[in-house]
Amino acid sequence: MRYEKTREESGTRRRCRLWCLAVISVVLAGCSFTTTAYRYADRIILWKFDHYFDLNRDQRHDLAQRLAPLLDRHRHEALPQYEIFLREIGQRVERGLTGSDIDWAYATYDRLRTDLFERVVADSGVFLASIDAGQVRTFESALQKDNAKAARLIQISAPERLKERAQTTLELAKDWLGRLTKEQQAQIREWSLTLPDVEPMWVAYQQQRRQELVTLLHQPRTPEQIVRELRSMFVYHDQTAPQSYQNAVRQMRENAKIMALAIDQRMTPDQRRHAVSKLQHLIDQVHDLQAG
Repeated sequence: MRYEKTREESGTRRRCRLWCLAVISVVLAGCSFTTTAYRYADRIILWKFDHYFDLNRDQRHDLAQRLAPLLDRHRHEALPQYEIFLREIGQRVERGLTGSDIDWAYATYDRLRTDLFERVVADSGVFLASIDAGQVRTFESALQKDNAKAARLIQISAPERLKERAQTTLELAKDWLGRLTKEQQAQIREWSLTLPDVEPMWVAYQQQRRQELVTLLHQPRTPEQIVRELRSMFVYHDQTAPQSYQNAVRQMRENAKIMALAIDQRMTPDQRRHAVSKLQHLIDQVHDLQAG
């Protein structure tokens, strides 16, 4: 699979997957939401922390103790909200989407994202206040590697990057709608090419937030100070992000809304049933996860 598909999948994971925001280092790196990953979330998160900070024994034990109740609360309190959200999306897709439906989906996603950050920010502050100078350097080195990898992915020319994204969008549409006509394929590819090229700005924004976190960790800090900064960076990010980035996000959302409505209007009855069935499968997965 070509690099752009990996990058687009990573971007989708960062924006749309739910539990992976449970740790700040994982937020910065991105991860996926699957039933298997969720069931082993505690192990995956600990592994990620160890990768970024080289945990000592006490830290590993403390994180394990904190993760158990955090994930348990998330399973019983947050997953039902996600299930309701997905069911509502399924009902709206089944009857045909409107512009207000897309606006509602954006607003609900933003609310659920904020809720998720609020669930983890206090424990994140306690942990980040405990790391020593050597672990800060380990974290900084790991982020530098992540930044270098991301920078390499956007060195390709913009036309080629947009072409690759269009192919990824087409494959995603096939997955959710089933078989597409040649006319639909051509239209979806053309619509995707008109979406703004925000990947370079997204990478720059991620690098900025990572550097802000590293700078914070290099300073004397208390859990309370870290929590305030984390809320500023990740809970109220729409208030603290550069204006150019906020404008790009709004433009992308508006253009994606237009594209989603255009695709919806051209869906066949079979394709609509296929999409609703895919959503129901996801709903069933989220529901099953609530049982533990």
